[in-house]
Amino acid sequence: MISAFGPGAERYARLIGDMDAIVADPERLGDAYIEAVRRREAGETFYGLMLADDPRISFGYRHTAEILSQLADFDRRRVVLDQLAGGSLPVNSRRADEMWRADVAFEHILVEWYGLCDAILVRSFAEYARIVEIFARHAIRRPLRPVQRILARVDVPVVPRVRPEVPSLVVWAPLRPAIETALICHGLLEFHGEVTVVSAGGAPPAHARATFVVPGDPRVDDALARSAVVICVEPNDPADAVAFARLGYGVVAPMTSGAHEFAGDVVPCDVLDAKFLFVSVSVALARPASVHAEPSPPPRAPRRPERPSFVTGLPLVSVLTSTYNRREDLRKMLSCLAAQTYPNIESVIVNDGGCAIDDIVAEFPFARLINLTENVGAVRAAKIGYDEVRGDFLALLPDDDWFYPDHLERLMNAIFRSGASVAHGTALLRFLERQENGAWLTTGFNATTFSETLLPTESLITSTIGGHQALIAKAVYDRVGWYLMDLDVADNEIQARICKYYSYAFADHVTVEFRDHAGGTGRKIDFIPALRRMYNELHPTPDRPLVTQMRESTLANIAQRTPGTSPFPPSLIIKKRV
Repeated sequence: MISAFGPGAERYARLIGDMDAIVADPERLGDAYIEAVRRREAGETFYGLMLADDPRISFGYRHTAEILSQLADFDRRRVVLDQLAGGSLPVNSRRADEMWRADVAFEHILVEWYGLCDAILVRSFAEYARIVEIFARHAIRRPLRPVQRILARVDVPVVPRVRPEVPSLVVWAPLRPAIETALICHGLLEFHGEVTVVSAGGAPPAHARATFVVPGDPRVDDALARSAVVICVEPNDPADAVAFARLGYGVVAPMTSGAHEFAGDVVPCDVLDAKFLFVSVSVALARPASVHAEPSPPPRAPRRPERPSFVTGLPLVSVLTSTYNRREDLRKMLSCLAAQTYPNIESVIVNDGGCAIDDIVAEFPFARLINLTENVGAVRAAKIGYDEVRGDFLALLPDDDWFYPDHLERLMNAIFRSGASVAHGTALLRFLERQENGAWLTTGFNATTFSETLLPTESLITSTIGGHQALIAKAVYDRVGWYLMDLDVADNEIQARICKYYSYAFADHVTVEFRDHAGGTGRKIDFIPALRRMYNELHPTPDRPLVTQMRESTLANIAQRTPGTSPFPPSLIIKKRV
């Protein structure tokens, strides 16, 4: 099933058929993010496709008519548009290339959103290259998702061709207002022949020497019958250009569209460069395009986790939880374990001196209960449970957090394939506020903080892995010991010990949630003295001055936080229930 957000996405979804995907316009990225979280919780696999035009060309299309209207003659306009193509043109007191840069906050959320998807759909590999550039600029070092290229099936007019009496071409822009063709029309002012612009209508750009028509006008078929060349203006979507190539026209398309990937005879051009455009048209007049090989459609859905064929037995995985007076949270947590696709699990629940929960645990056959008569604290309670677990591998899960259905499956598969003793995925932070009726309201998300694997050096500073992200062989704890009972950053500290001896297998998918709220442990910790103890007493680094410098920088950053607030702010802020 396709979930489409925005008019462009809805149109595109109708052109690509039935797929398990989320397609979104940039303006609806927040809605696409929330839908991705919903699908992750449901254990679905799905593609993500963001319909974002190349920002440089989009800027040119939007502003060229306004720029040209301020200039009286062709030569001055040509010089100014050359400056625009190079990015040096001042626009509202700023260089053009500063104005068309993508918004940093948008790129940040886009990277998080792609991280929630199982795979990426792209309209061309040229589009994929732009996504790669965004990831390369991002502070978080993470590889991209697997990619599948998809070509929409579009219907363009099919008309009997006639021998032209003069050179003729069609500018194909049926989804754009006429004014946005000003850039291309300027590049064709010195073209001696017929120019027909097919646009969505509206006032045409001044100085254009062309006939403007809208789709459905009989003059469209007449123009296509006589034309040798079609200029397709869409900067990212190659579908129309490929469709005209199938009909044997000479085709010019923005190099950013990737049309040349499907039809090698398409002439790619830089539509902001008037000379480049003119030369491309001249070449296309003599070069009919064609599609040499039809692209294969991608699978309907991304591939699900697959267990290696050499695995003949499934080790028992123990999931350990200490709980205290959170009956309903506990029931929800146990329900997420019941939905795990990995079948061989046990849940060990340690009631840390809280209210009775025997009835809740009894609802889940894979769970067993250890009741403590007094409250000893989460770490000590977990250690009591650790001594009772039966599995070869251990996962920790607080009573107010969450595993997605494929969490244990993905991590065990990573362990099977690699021989590693530790595997982990990435985590989503969900920010919650308690409403007057007692229900939780989701106010934001963050999929960046816990989205990387851990290098041994970085483990000496702070950890990018939260406790329940990881699946760890019980033998690892036997070697490095348990969490320290009297250290508030015990999660950080134990990773420093583990990294001394083990490499991690990184199943790079969002497979768990941290629930961040006013009553959460993370908002109560005094990080600075806890980290100083870790740095100075437990893991000193006197021979590594750069590590010491990074530690001091970390402490300085923490000191700027407001006490009682989340240590990790949301990337996406929302105001509605999810």
